[in-house]
Amino acid sequence: MFSTLGQSSQVYNSDLGEFVREDHIRVAQILKDFKDTYSLVYIPVKDRSTPEEQQKPWAIIDKPDNMQEYVVRYLSEEEMREPHKVIAWLFDGDIVRHGAENVLARIEAEENAKKLMEFKRQEDELEDRLEFGAFMATGGRNKKHTFTHNGRKFER
Repeated sequence: MFSTLGQSSQVYNSDLGEFVREDHIRVAQILKDFKDTYSLVYIPVKDRSTPEEQQKPWAIIDKPDNMQEYVVRYLSEEEMREPHKVIAWLFDGDIVRHGAENVLARIEAEENAKKLMEFKRQEDELEDRLEFGAFMATGGRNKKHTFTHNGRKFER
């Protein structure tokens, strides 16, 4: 992607006609080191024509041997402000290094955690309903024969 490195926090790239951050250059180098068929590409501001390109001008592209190149992931400017998260995402999803079983287990664990959170929410809601029902059945705090809730009057 970029070949020049500078000393400041940003480097002017004359080919693009804009400043590029050094950590973007480092991400491109890390991607090459991680997998030599990966590359980081950028659509300059002047060349962005679609809304998708405006929102996500960065992309990680894989060009495997004997196969057509494909986009691994599109990246927004916000995601590129924290490139370590992008690299962590690549490391987490690397089936070759972690094995398909581990990646699948991590995905299943995340899904199970989501389900557990939903079940806990339902359990709390059910407990509230049971508690309210018991409160109504006993006549409330004042042990009255009638009970008013949300403007409706109930008899027990």
